[in-house]
Amino acid sequence: MKSRQLHCLSVYNLFCNNIEIYLLSTNKTPKKSISLFCSKGFTTIELVVVILIIGILAATVIPKMQSTGGYEEIIYQDETVTKLRSIQLRAMQDTSGSQCHDVLVTTDKLGIPDDSCTTFVDNDLNSTTIVKIIDHEVEFEYAGGSTTFSFDNLGRPVNCSSPCEISIVGKEQTLLVAINDQGYIYAAN
Repeated sequence: MKSRQLHCLSVYNLFCNNIEIYLLSTNKTPKKSISLFCSKGFTTIELVVVILIIGILAATVIPKMQSTGGYEEIIYQDETVTKLRSIQLRAMQDTSGSQCHDVLVTTDKLGIPDDSCTTFVDNDLNSTTIVKIIDHEVEFEYAGGSTTFSFDNLGRPVNCSSPCEISIVGKEQTLLVAINDQGYIYAAN
């Protein structure tokens, strides 16, 4: 019965030189020679895979990093809902009826105008009742006909078709804020 043994006849430097392994039979004659080489670089397949991964990342991630992805419109929509609810609460709490509770809508502002109820004050950037669009690629559009509407003492919209809709039009998307006939203010998208 012949048995085979694995003998290592020559092992050169283990650091990327040739390593030869011989499979010897019992009669010491080589039956098979395997020569292993250490790689000193990357194969073409490895380079192609890395380039493909970088290309896929560049095609998907970089455009998302360069555009806002519609986030500005969403922020303005949330701010508009909040400010309209604040204006509605002011109108419901004002029993004297002496204050202006009209909501003026222009392309770059939405909110309670100045004391004359016709225009906005110039220094109203940090107002609690005015949404001012700073980005020039986003604007308001009002679908209710005139540019003003108001709330009655029960919080219902006056001079506004039902549902009263205000569009926030941006480069990426158009979002809606709606007020139903009972006064519920919500983001319609």
